[in-house]
Amino acid sequence: MTSAKLLIGGAGAAALTVRVTRSLYARWNALPERQRERIEPVAERAKRSALDLRGAADLERAGAEARADGASLAEAIIEAAAGDPQLDDAEVLQLREDLARELARLADADIKASRSAPEPGTPPG
Repeated sequence: MTSAKLLIGGAGAAALTVRVTRSLYARWNALPERQRERIEPVAERAKRSALDLRGAADLERAGAEARADGASLAEAIIEAAAGDPQLDDAEVLQLREDLARELARLADADIKASRSAPEPGTPPG
């Protein structure tokens, strides 16, 4: 039986993953139309993974997939920004740092959720 602490930790990490993905999706949506169309499949995959996470039976697997898809979207957004002649290097660097912070929040939540797992042989609850 899964402990309540593990379930709450996993659900918290899942909720954070959904929020970060929502933020990444909003950044994608704000891109100029041409750039947005080019990376739309990546954005839609990240959105779908995050939405699927909400009802997943296997939170660990679904969470890993959603985090990977979110990281792919962040990288695609950075590549789109780097190719935008209207943005200078400092703006692209700032975007890269902002997205790195968002992805670090995901990694931190994942670590905290995995640390809430019970030790082997510990009774549930």
